[in-house]
Amino acid sequence: MSTDRLEALQYYARKFQRLRVDRAHGVAPHKPILLLSVIESFQRSLIRQNQIELSQQLNQTFLKNWSYLGSARHYPDISRPFFHMKSGKFWHLYANPGFEKVLSAKIKLKTFSEVKKAISHAYLDEDLFDFLQIPSTRESLLTILVRRWFPGQLEDIKKILQTDEFQDPPGYFREAYAMYMERLTEA
Repeated sequence: MSTDRLEALQYYARKFQRLRVDRAHGVAPHKPILLLSVIESFQRSLIRQNQIELSQQLNQTFLKNWSYLGSARHYPDISRPFFHMKSGKFWHLYANPGFEKVLSAKIKLKTFSEVKKAISHAYLDEDLFDFLQIPSTRESLLTILVRRWFPGQLEDIKKILQTDEFQDPPGYFREAYAMYMERLTEA
């Protein structure tokens, strides 16, 4: 790997380690779980072009990963990290027609339906997109992400990314998931 590519990989490793997360009720795992879900989507060849849509598939992957790694103190909502990941400067949002001003005005979109209505898709810096397509660099970024946000769970998380099965969730998750899915169908 060239020096430039190695420096770029180190740049994204630092970005993954320094995600801006909500800490009001303990560390909110939304952004790390979203990134794990995106990495899993690359691993399964579900993302082939630099467009990450807020799709049912990505949402299911996010909720599955949340069932293993989520927090009882936080609501398992993919829309907020999908929107706020832009603060990392490697995740960019592409507005739906007519919503360009909403994104440029820095209005905070708070609900799944608001995000879905305003945003066509997210896209990554080209270097990061390239890195996530290559198994070895994807593995390196996964390792960095897990060591920072889910220490000691790398082998478990590798297994989680291989399954479609939800963990038999504790009661808080079943209730939150049911409410979330109800909201989703209304959107």
